[in-house]
Amino acid sequence: MKELVQRLFSGTEYLSHKLEGDELVLELESVQEESSCPYCNLSSDKVHSRYQRKFSDLPIKGYPTTVILHCRKFFCRNQECKHQTFTESFDFIEPLESKTERLIFEILRISENNSSRKASAILADMGIKTSRATICNLKNKKIS
Repeated sequence: MKELVQRLFSGTEYLSHKLEGDELVLELESVQEESSCPYCNLSSDKVHSRYQRKFSDLPIKGYPTTVILHCRKFFCRNQECKHQTFTESFDFIEPLESKTERLIFEILRISENNSSRKASAILADMGIKTSRATICNLKNKKIS
């Protein structure tokens, strides 16, 4: 499981996994030593606080997958930056997003040639729980 996590979620370390009903829950921890401020691009290793981020990923072995990621906020070291703190970023998920990039890609791929109702049913059969409204919202985000 550790190797799989390292390949799928770079910058993290596997802590545990468990089945909760029909859902697989992965618990990961960030191992990035520093992160760049998204506002001024200056790197920082000074930790402000820690928090948990919860998001969805593609199913594993047909189980809908939720990831709980232990992350950090950093102090920005740039005195001229308007932001004193920022959250660390990862290449597999956008800030404030509740789905990984690869899950969003799969939802958009399936919905490309199907109605949102049909796409939702196909995705549900694959173990991806998503509503028609979510599909429409993702399509609209992609366009803009």
